Parts: sequence; C-alpha cells; structure tokens
Amino acid sequence: MADNTTNISLATFPSNKFEALAMLYMQQQNLAGMSPEQALDRYQEVYAKMRDHERKKGQVQY
Repeated sequence: MADNTTNISLATFPSNKFEALAMLYMQQQNLAGMSPEQALDRYQEVYAKMRDHERKKGQVQY
C-alpha cells in the first residue's frame, strides 16, 4: 500500500521578532510616493539594521 502522507509546512508572518518590528516600523512611515520596490528595499534595510544591531550585542536569537 502506498504511503499517502503529505508534509504540510505553514509559514506565518511574522516568523520572528525582526520581521514583526520591521513591519511595525514601516507602518509608522510615510510611504506616499514610494514605489513597491522602494518600500521593499526600505523594509529589508530596517530588518537588516535590527538584526545586525542585535548580532553586534551577541544576542541574536532567530
């Protein structure tokens, strides 16, 4: 008999504190006149700054 087991992976957002805090930060910004690409770039910059800040303190916990 065939094994019909299916693995299901549910991705949730936010998956960590950096995603959550980056989104909260972005929600407070004026995005008027910003393209979707610019908004994505800004989100990624904010995320990286927070992650790098915590890494420098030696406290990264993903």
